[in-house]
Amino acid sequence: MTRDVERFRERAAEIGSIDELIKDRRTLTFVLEAFQLEGEVDKRAVVKRLLTDDPEDKRSFANRMVDPRYRQINQAFGGKDGAPLADAALVDKIIKQTLTNRFEKANGEANPGLREALYFQRMIGTISDIKGLMGDKVLTAVARTALGLPKQFGLLEYEQQRTILERRLDPTKFQDPTWVNRFAQRYLTLNEDAVAPASDPRLALFGGGGEGTANGLLSFVGAKLNLRL
Repeated sequence: MTRDVERFRERAAEIGSIDELIKDRRTLTFVLEAFQLEGEVDKRAVVKRLLTDDPEDKRSFANRMVDPRYRQINQAFGGKDGAPLADAALVDKIIKQTLTNRFEKANGEANPGLREALYFQRMIGTISDIKGLMGDKVLTAVARTALGLPKQFGLLEYEQQRTILERRLDPTKFQDPTWVNRFAQRYLTLNEDAVAPASDPRLALFGGGGEGTANGLLSFVGAKLNLRL
């Protein structure tokens, strides 16, 4: 990772245009990882639009997509001239987000479900309503599981799903770190694919805090949960 970061910083200072960035597959992948879009690296036409379209254009490719990741990368790069990675703050942000993405992937490989919980914990604060949550498949899956909804929930019509989620979730709580942590804990506890051994130090990432608040996932494992939000 250290070598990747050093190389990225070097290339960031050398790349003079979006086209040059797109031709450098390794550097482009590093950038896309920051937005969990590394799977799009070979879709050059799509990537170019994400990196060049004006974010203020409501008809742009990113603004017509439901997935918020497309808008996030478009806002970071779109509508600008010159070297795309000349901004030191943007380079630092990309490095931080890419390493976070890799960290979540590594944890997810060792403990299925943990990556999704970490992603939820990190991203839900950027969502302001149920429609935004439903635009992200991972956030929706975490919400469905934590609320105890069956897998068949996904077979319902969009408006039916939206109505149910609006009844069960209060979007104002998405900004509350304590609520977010507890919700992620519920997801891990109820996720039938998750492995939650008591000795796994990664679970401390969901530690609670304060008197009367569950302190970490361990207190939830095997406990009877109150799923009312």
